[in-house]
Amino acid sequence: MACDIRQNLILLISTLIVFVVGHSGLSLAEEEIVVIDATGHKLFLKRAPRRIVSLNPDFTENIFALGAGDLLVGATDFCRLPEDHAGLRRIGGLWQPNLEQIIALRPDLVLATREGNNPGTITALRELGVTVFVMGQPTGFKDYLQFLRKLGRILDREKEAGRLIDEFTILIGQLRAGVDRRSQVTVFLQIGVRPLVTANKDTLIDEMIEIGGGKNIASELSPRYPALSREQVLVDDPDVIIIAAMGSEAQRSLEVWKAFPELKAVRKNRVFLLDPDLICRLGPRLKDGLRHVASFINFDK
Repeated sequence: MACDIRQNLILLISTLIVFVVGHSGLSLAEEEIVVIDATGHKLFLKRAPRRIVSLNPDFTENIFALGAGDLLVGATDFCRLPEDHAGLRRIGGLWQPNLEQIIALRPDLVLATREGNNPGTITALRELGVTVFVMGQPTGFKDYLQFLRKLGRILDREKEAGRLIDEFTILIGQLRAGVDRRSQVTVFLQIGVRPLVTANKDTLIDEMIEIGGGKNIASELSPRYPALSREQVLVDDPDVIIIAAMGSEAQRSLEVWKAFPELKAVRKNRVFLLDPDLICRLGPRLKDGLRHVASFINFDK
């Protein structure tokens, strides 16, 4: 009898706990966020971070795109911010940020990239007990969208990340479907002036050209961002030249290419200027970059 009473009491208490937890929105144990970054480092986050320092403009742009800009407490001098976040603490450059300022901000997460940030900075922060997530080198939209999904998971913005991923997926599908690939257009996309720098097949830029129906003349070169001589471009004689530059530098590059009327791109008036942030920054503006690249490739086709 006493045993039955005790069992009934335990059952009653268990039922009450389940009822209280279920109706209060609480959980007996918060779900831990576990992610592995590009360095193979496994991060265990007991909750979404509330104080973030961004060491790269790509991260900063995506954080705001996911509606989590209020979580940023520090960013590099090269990160562009909305006007209402102008007072955010600047922590220096990408390669040599101010470690003391970063530590003083008491971040529960620092975001860095393998390609754009100093490995020594990442190591130093981790040795000081700071949690650092490192993004790898994206070779195409698949990598970027996977990163976006992972960032949404970290920031508890999975719904917002899913919306952006859907927008990219739809746009890429529309652009691919609208291209006549029977007459492929050769493209030289210039992202550096002195020397001439471009991108090979292991880059997102190369995929942008392919999505638009073009063939990157530098696809088989190495490294990922190879330098070309102007003579080589003249030999390849691309149908389209896209100059990713701004201001006076862009205009000078445009005038230099126009001095070679023997080039098909010059002869057919298919040399274009493009804001480099639309193709070199991993963020929502890549959608605009994609549209521009596709329109240049298919201009007067």
